[in-house]
Amino acid sequence: MFVKRFIAKDMQEAMKKIRKDFGPDAVILDSKTVRNKGIGGLLQKKVVEVVAAYDFGEKKFGSIQPAKKEPVKNESKKEAADKKEKAEDTKIEMLSEQLDALKDAVADFSNKIRIANKETTLTFSPGILKLYNGLLQSDVQEDMAKEIAAQTQEIIGKKKIEANTVARQLVLDKLGEPSPLRLKKYKQNVLLFTGPTGVGKTTTLVKLAAMLAFEKKQSVGLINMDTYRVGAIEHIRIYSEIMDIPVQTAYNTDELKSALKALEDKDVVLIDTAGKSPGDKAYKKELAGYIKICGADEIFLVLSIVTGYKACRDIIDYYSFIQDYKLIVTKLDEAGAWGNIVNMADCTKMPLSYVTMGQDVPEDICEADMNKLVRNIVGRGVLE
Repeated sequence: MFVKRFIAKDMQEAMKKIRKDFGPDAVILDSKTVRNKGIGGLLQKKVVEVVAAYDFGEKKFGSIQPAKKEPVKNESKKEAADKKEKAEDTKIEMLSEQLDALKDAVADFSNKIRIANKETTLTFSPGILKLYNGLLQSDVQEDMAKEIAAQTQEIIGKKKIEANTVARQLVLDKLGEPSPLRLKKYKQNVLLFTGPTGVGKTTTLVKLAAMLAFEKKQSVGLINMDTYRVGAIEHIRIYSEIMDIPVQTAYNTDELKSALKALEDKDVVLIDTAGKSPGDKAYKKELAGYIKICGADEIFLVLSIVTGYKACRDIIDYYSFIQDYKLIVTKLDEAGAWGNIVNMADCTKMPLSYVTMGQDVPEDICEADMNKLVRNIVGRGVLE
């Protein structure tokens, strides 16, 4: 049996591709609507993915018969051997592709069975099941969605309260109270920003610096310690010139001390650190040294909402050596569903401070509005 995966804009196009490759006797093993992988896929229309197969024994293709040997004309033994080797390589490559497609199809089918079995074990009412599925659609992690749905069902069974009201309160409890920056008077406030690469950490720092300088009328200074990333120094320098805010660059703890001394007259100093992958164990010690030297009043862990749950958990584990910090979640404009914020809050047990929704400085940063977040997360439960 030959198995192949087809991607098309719709089922009609997929069937045309299947008929072209396999003929009218092909068998459909699986079909589903998917998005292309990556952030770009969120901005594109969904496509149809179909796994189809055909059997050698089908009439259209005929049964396998031994190939008739044609007399070899003017062909050396070496040429014949090369042809045979190429034919074998092509056959092996084709079989490998078919095996991969078959494995994927079986995995998809098994996953559907697993999900179906889980759902049949749930004793949720139809309304609560809609809530549960809505939380999953909002990117709330499965176990947490199940917990919120179960608690909602238990509470509304004892009290006459709408399920939607209960669910929103439970999510609010998970998120906790917002904790925006509270500057201490009559002393310099040192704010340190950390987080993985690619989350928009430097841009977030600049947004907050602009807010403090122009809205809060604070004298502000910047220190750049992101000396690993190409262009990072230039990036923050350009912003500092536009905002007329001084910036110092430090490559180590001694230079950090000097940079802090140079900015000692500023009300607020914001420190940008390098973004590192969770596998970089050596940087933990380095970052811990920076935190100790600067005596940070506030530490912000910057995370992107479009980072997957497992990756977020790995990142949070990596930064768990920091005893006390606040969360800033970026790129809300790149995700229609914001349930991943609940996952982050639950994993870190740390307060949410700010969220960002775009690239504009300083407009696209704001204090976390928990009620707005909850309306997005629970609103998909079709309970309103």
